[in-house]
Amino acid sequence: MLRTNMQFVDVDKEGQGRVYVVSSSLPGEGKTSTSVNLALTSAQTGLKVVLVEADLRRPKLTEALHMDKEIGLTTVLVGKVSLDDALQYEEKYSLSVLASGAIPPNPSELLQSQAMADLLTELRSRFDLVILDAPPLLPVTDAALIGAQADGALLVVRHGSTTKEQLAHAVERLDAVGGRVVGLVINMVPRRKGSSGYGYGYGYGYGYAPDAEVVVKPKSRNRRR
Repeated sequence: MLRTNMQFVDVDKEGQGRVYVVSSSLPGEGKTSTSVNLALTSAQTGLKVVLVEADLRRPKLTEALHMDKEIGLTTVLVGKVSLDDALQYEEKYSLSVLASGAIPPNPSELLQSQAMADLLTELRSRFDLVILDAPPLLPVTDAALIGAQADGALLVVRHGSTTKEQLAHAVERLDAVGGRVVGLVINMVPRRKGSSGYGYGYGYGYGYAPDAEVVVKPKSRNRRR
């Protein structure tokens, strides 16, 4: 459902590679699992998709995919390896993945660098869809910095946990840098009887969230609440 709804975002940009940031207000809301599943289901439709582990503080994406994270985004940005050498390929789903690389001492500086802007331009030219799994918006500024360079941000909201104030502040972080919210995903909704789901734990010094049931309920319109 989320993949289908995202196809109706920025329809005027058909034929151009689109770049979207996936973030949340706080840790533990399921942004990484949402990024992974959106990338996998989009790749299954035949789109050329690259999933970027843009969380340079607590990278969890490659762990979920059982991939190597030692060479990736940071090593490309500092010029140690080329993009082609850093990209990994998930054959089963025809998905390209750019891991985080070594965790740097200056994530925010790297993410707002000219090297990052140039990399996004290259990814946009080579892929139909670029999905950036970014850190939460409230603890750090990284996601907002990337959001300013992307076509939009998809915000993950944890059912029964994320408050209106937290979501409002997250949107304000994006607005402050000229970013835009293209949709919301209400995550970890209690499972209905007979249904199934899963989630990934995540944390930024707040303690890791336990596994939880996940049902994605995307919004098809650009409405903020």
